[in-house]
Amino acid sequence: MENQTSIDKNKSRLELLSPIGVYVFVVCAITALRRFLPGFVIPLSAVLLFSAPFVMRTNLKGLRPNLDGVILGIAVSVVVLSLYVIIVGKPLQLGRVSYSLIVLELFLVALPEEVFFRGYLQEKIGNDLWGILAVSLLFAVGHFVTGCVGGGLSGSGCAKTLLTFFPSIVMGYMYATSGTLWGNIVFHFLSNIVYEATGGL
Repeated sequence: MENQTSIDKNKSRLELLSPIGVYVFVVCAITALRRFLPGFVIPLSAVLLFSAPFVMRTNLKGLRPNLDGVILGIAVSVVVLSLYVIIVGKPLQLGRVSYSLIVLELFLVALPEEVFFRGYLQEKIGNDLWGILAVSLLFAVGHFVTGCVGGGLSGSGCAKTLLTFFPSIVMGYMYATSGTLWGNIVFHFLSNIVYEATGGL
């Protein structure tokens, strides 16, 4: 019986090592892209994030069409982003948001990041409080490393990347309770658009 418990613990550790290893590889690759191919970092990062779960042969059940998930994402966005706009005290200036930015934020940022962080990492690490917090920490650290170590951000810009921990908790909880990525994708997309429209923090 003790031998079986030991085997189960070792198996559990190995199951965690694989997604963490993939995470480290992806973050290092995006950091290198920022340094050496800055003009291609966004599309190549999107391909890397989106394809990693498929390369690892993960069943992404959260991508199945789900209208309830989209509605949940819109509802959570209205509440959370209204509070954000009130707290930062800056008006929404939709003139800052171009059509190309909308396409970029939806298809090259929100979709691939949610597929990777929630659909892959959170599924592997755990759809519980510990998993949500762990993946949110990885999400924030990933943004910090790729943005600050990889180049492009410095000073307060670097510190702000760590604040992604908090919306990531919201997205992690939404995924854990709904089982669909569509609410997360909608919330992630709208959060980035509202952030741009208000000019950031």
